Order: sequence, then C-alpha cells, then structure tokens
Amino acid sequence: MAETLERPLSYEERLRKARTLLEEGVAGFEAAEAAEAELAIRRQGAVACEMAFHALVELADVLIERAGHAPAETHSGRVEALEDIGRADLANVYQRAKDALHVEGYYAQRMGRLQRDRLREVELAVQTELQKST
Repeated sequence: MAETLERPLSYEERLRKARTLLEEGVAGFEAAEAAEAELAIRRQGAVACEMAFHALVELADVLIERAGHAPAETHSGRVEALEDIGRADLANVYQRAKDALHVEGYYAQRMGRLQRDRLREVELAVQTELQKST
C-alpha cells in the first residue's frame, strides 16, 4: 500500500495551528471551569439537603426510642413508628422531607421551591422539638 506524502507545515502554518490550539484549549478549560463551578454548587446544595434531612432522622429516632419503641431501621419504619407514638404530624413532615430533600435534593441534586419549602418545614419541626427538650 502506498503511503501518502504530506508536505511539512510551514512556520506560518504551524504558528496558526499553535494559535488555534491555544484558543481551543483556553476556551475548553474555561467551559470546564464553569461546569465544575456549577457542579460544586449543586453538590453543596445536595449535601445541605441531606444534612437537614438527617437532623430530622436523628430527631425522629430520639422521639421513637424515648417512647419505648425499638429503633427504626428504614425510612418507612420511622414513619410508621412516628404514627404509632401519636406523632402523625412529624410522620408527615418526615415523609415529605424524605422525598424532597433526601431523594430529590440529595440524590437528584434538584434545588427548587420544593426543597426550600421542605427545608423550612424541617427547620421549624426540629426547632420546635428541640425547644421542648430544653
């Protein structure tokens, strides 16, 4: 098979190639930096949702155990146990927060009105219970 012969690039062509490669490299890096910044913000929001949800998990576990029930091992177990101890109000908050903060906020990294509303709901519920304990 015959090989194709290519003439070497001239100095001017190589300099144009260098300029083009540099421009593409810089533009690509800037785009990657912007994407990384957006991802970092999403990760930060996801972790924040998960932390707030876990505050509710800890609170639920304490209330369930204080009422003499065995610790719950699952989210649905916590919801059932909260209902069993007469805390349907917290069971509802828990279920709503699990969906909005844990599933959608943390795993799906969704940040919207639903997450903001559930975060406020969790904050109010946890703070109210903490005030009862002090």
